[in-house]
Amino acid sequence: MRSHGVPNYPDPSNGQLPKGGAQRFGVSSSVFSAAQSACHHLLPDAGSFQDQASQCTLSGDCPPAVVQKMLATDLKFAHCMRSHGVPNWPDPTVGSGGNPVFDVSKAGITHSQTHSAPMSNTIAECLRLEGATLMFGLTER
Repeated sequence: MRSHGVPNYPDPSNGQLPKGGAQRFGVSSSVFSAAQSACHHLLPDAGSFQDQASQCTLSGDCPPAVVQKMLATDLKFAHCMRSHGVPNWPDPTVGSGGNPVFDVSKAGITHSQTHSAPMSNTIAECLRLEGATLMFGLTER
């Protein structure tokens, strides 16, 4: 990642790649996406469902079978969010990019709420419990 334009990308910790996107690492989305694409083949789980979900989300070209699996996983995530104290968390829908999104603003959830420490912790916990794709989108206004 560093040799492809993301100089602040840290080394993995405990076998896990760092989480975050372009903004976290101080580069534009296009530079970050290009680096991810260039380095994709180096991932140990290339070809896995997570990898397929990531690629279709980045490219905007999501095969129907992958979208259906993402929707099923993200539906479990939505149920988890509701059962962990966010009763108005919406079910996923297919967004304009062809991949699942959660239209949280339509459900009355604000940007500041989704980025608060309590909700960030709940999101992380539900991602861990449900194995949801990390590539879901939040539609916020």
